[in-house]
Amino acid sequence: MRVDAIYRNGQFWTGDPNHPEARQIAVHQGRIIAIDELDGIEPKAEVDLGGARVVPGLHDAHHHLGLTGLRLANVDVRPSMVSTLDELYTALEERAAQLPQGSWVLASGYDQNFLGGVHPTADAIDKAVGGRPCMLEHVSGHMIVANTRAFELAGYPNRERYPNIDGGRVFRDDDGRAQGLLQETAMNPIRDAAATLSDADILRNLKLASDQSVAYGLTSITEPGVVVDGRISGGTALHHYLSAIADGIIRPRMTVMPFHSTLHAIADGPSGWQTLDWGIRTGLGDDRLRIGPVKIVSDGSLVGRSAAVHDCYCGEPSNFGVMQLSPEDLHEALIAYHCAGWTVATHAIGDRAIDHVLDAIEAAQTKAPRTVRHRIEHFAIATDEQVRRCAELNVIPVPQGVFISDFGDGILDAVGPGRAAGTYRMRSLLDAGMVVPGSTDSPVSNANPLVSIHDLVNRITSSGQEFGPSERVSVEEALVAYTFGSAYAVGVEEMRGRLMPDQLADFTVLSHDILRIDPAGIRDIGITGTVIGGELAYESSLKSHVNG
Repeated sequence: MRVDAIYRNGQFWTGDPNHPEARQIAVHQGRIIAIDELDGIEPKAEVDLGGARVVPGLHDAHHHLGLTGLRLANVDVRPSMVSTLDELYTALEERAAQLPQGSWVLASGYDQNFLGGVHPTADAIDKAVGGRPCMLEHVSGHMIVANTRAFELAGYPNRERYPNIDGGRVFRDDDGRAQGLLQETAMNPIRDAAATLSDADILRNLKLASDQSVAYGLTSITEPGVVVDGRISGGTALHHYLSAIADGIIRPRMTVMPFHSTLHAIADGPSGWQTLDWGIRTGLGDDRLRIGPVKIVSDGSLVGRSAAVHDCYCGEPSNFGVMQLSPEDLHEALIAYHCAGWTVATHAIGDRAIDHVLDAIEAAQTKAPRTVRHRIEHFAIATDEQVRRCAELNVIPVPQGVFISDFGDGILDAVGPGRAAGTYRMRSLLDAGMVVPGSTDSPVSNANPLVSIHDLVNRITSSGQEFGPSERVSVEEALVAYTFGSAYAVGVEEMRGRLMPDQLADFTVLSHDILRIDPAGIRDIGITGTVIGGELAYESSLKSHVNG
């Protein structure tokens, strides 16, 4: 039998308990044909893996590809780039000087926890950008700071008469004038005004994000709410993805979630349904692009202290976070999507939000019982009872390990060590019998999956504090999460997640053996090759030979 390629001389960790280790794999027409036993198989090409450790293709279960590309193109003001407000304003000034007058200055990634607990202000940004409109996005994506010109373009000159918006918060001066800092749904008018990207800009950003993804070893991505131009809306987002995939711009396999605001009632459709035209729902697509769950955002962020919690944030006795949807509206929406056949993925970080989501899922299953894997994105501050209910309802929690090193110190300050011990759990979820995926929430956090795996195993904050050490997992358990677990979370585990005959030929080649090195060094492992459908999507040091 003649096949497309054989990958030889590798240390394959297959994820298959019946054949956990292998040395060589034959691939043909995008799928794995055979493992180890290759007698009678003749390849068109051979790749020598040089004894490298190889794992099933890494799959990020919560990665905003469109927003990642947008942030890669924006001014980078993450804590690794700026450490003071003065440095932040200087970065904005330097970018503004490169742009025509009137162009938007867009920046992303600031974190007040690394700026002395202080947010930038509209007045200071005005001085830095010379009359240009500016929108500065918080690292969480749940807050922005806009300057005076940005408010003017949104229809609110001099930052006056900016409305209160349900599910959001406007920070104001004593006279009621907006200071510039906006939280949750209150951001939307400014975001809409700043959404000025051309089709070419969007494709450029998608390429930036795709190139970064394959360099990080990602072969599949689940995008939890598609945003390509900065707005949470439907628009022509799917058109851009289809075009980018057809042109080879997006290389990882994509599962994309529409935001729930794009779903609607169908004329002459069943009463109570909310869906897309033609009855399109979760599962439509192929192995390159699929429609995933519908995404609901129920509360805010933990690092921004806007996640909906039962107990107040430390030092803020009146702050219990924000529900972006009322519990009643959340119940109504989730039940409507469930009844229309959708899988539902709900962002819920605070324990109060998690309770409301679990109640809504239970109500949906009571009204219309069916086998489905609804998801709770983040599932951050979770009690033992919420873990039990999550498992009982067959709900998939989607935590982010990398939040521990990126935001762990700020989370400890926000909720205290007692509540932090039950935050971004992993061990408890596995012990409850759940299949748990791996994810980063890029661009909120570092998109590198090896950093997230490192944090799931080590659970140490950037300052060196332990963060819920009882929730640590083994390296193999973290690898299962980032391969099989993420595939399971979108119902494609029969095609992806393990290296077995008939599965898609997606795998990641590592610079060091993740199963043998000191776990403290996992975050420093590099990627030497990323294979998608049997073809090299990224390589830095692999040797290939084409046979005659």
